[in-house]
Amino acid sequence: MRSERRASLPRVSVAVVDTTAAGDAFSGALAVGIAAGGNLEQAIPLAAAAAALACTKRGAQDSLPDRKDVERFLQSQR
Repeated sequence: MRSERRASLPRVSVAVVDTTAAGDAFSGALAVGIAAGGNLEQAIPLAAAAAALACTKRGAQDSLPDRKDVERFLQSQR
């Protein structure tokens, strides 16, 4: 039987311009967080921040943030 856990994570707010790449940014950053040895509770904030940042620019590839931008954004949210 599978056990379930629920967690409440902080909301990330940005001025949205275009949501085209938000899902891709979230998925990619989630994979990076897990691959780096994190669990879901550690990786989801990284993924949410990447998705939020992607929404602040128009387009797809051009809106995807790099890790440094995501880390800087996370620091600004604390």
